[in-house]
Amino acid sequence: MPLVYADDAPQAPPDPTPAKMREFDVLLPMPQGRAELLLGRRGEALNAIRGAASPFDFAATADPRGLGLDGDWRATLIAEHAIRKLFPTTEAINGEPAAPVEETIAAVVADALKRDFVFRLKGIFHPVRPLSLAQIAYMDDLLDRTAPLVFGVGPTGTGKTHLAIAAAISLLAQERVKRIVVTRPHVLEDGEVMTAETRAERRRDDQFAPIFDVLHDLLRHDAIEELMDQRRLEVLPLGLIRGRTFNDSYIVIDEAQDMTVQRMRMAVTRIGRRSRMVVTGDPSQVTLRTDEPSGLAHLLGLLRGKDIARIHAFERRAIIRNETVAKLEALYADA
Repeated sequence: MPLVYADDAPQAPPDPTPAKMREFDVLLPMPQGRAELLLGRRGEALNAIRGAASPFDFAATADPRGLGLDGDWRATLIAEHAIRKLFPTTEAINGEPAAPVEETIAAVVADALKRDFVFRLKGIFHPVRPLSLAQIAYMDDLLDRTAPLVFGVGPTGTGKTHLAIAAAISLLAQERVKRIVVTRPHVLEDGEVMTAETRAERRRDDQFAPIFDVLHDLLRHDAIEELMDQRRLEVLPLGLIRGRTFNDSYIVIDEAQDMTVQRMRMAVTRIGRRSRMVVTGDPSQVTLRTDEPSGLAHLLGLLRGKDIARIHAFERRAIIRNETVAKLEALYADA
């Protein structure tokens, strides 16, 4: 007997007590008792789906009409599609899944990322395609006007800076902010001599090239120039934000692991009225040449357990820049 879904279910006679019937975000109609099998003996499949949908979540409930799914819409979409593929018939629910569980769920997630979870952001000439569910959760907070302080921490290649700047451009295009400010600390290169000018970090140099690479990936060259001429986009050395207060602004502090505690305190207190800030960095890649701890690690410690900021910690498995980069990062981490 085929497994019947909500979109192709035959018309049932009117329910005499519709007000008492529970509503679900998604209802997968199936014969009595089959939902209990999915929740019981076949429950490991639902647990695997739930793990793959993280950081989003769903709840599954047995109902006289079938299996009800509630939760974040992305998690319920993944769960619905995965169940369709793993248990295409009610007979399949009695036995083993119709396809390998892990591979099938991974394919469902990959397909949803490609087709269903694309961000079409105002002000950016092409869609922003998240390459992991962790990126989607991060972008949700980057676009959320109730989140004044967001952290993206983790290895290189996880999209932390790219998504932060994409969100900033979108909010600027929507006139939800009036200005974008991007800054990063200067890192002393091998053989470079510390000077008073270097220490003050008041000159923009080639270390800002990664920021402009991101901008050129998201905007045309003339659009970048126009925004900078209008001072709606400022790419500033860290020393030039000292003493300023940025109102109605979206501020991105990149490579924050290379800031001292004092400089981090100076930077994060630049947030003015109706502004928001995103801090990105990798606490495992500190290159400070002093004995002082990283300002990023210090601040994350201060924020632990406090309802002040939203912190997204990306794992090495979330590296999306290149598969080889992910493997290299894993090798260095285990060395």
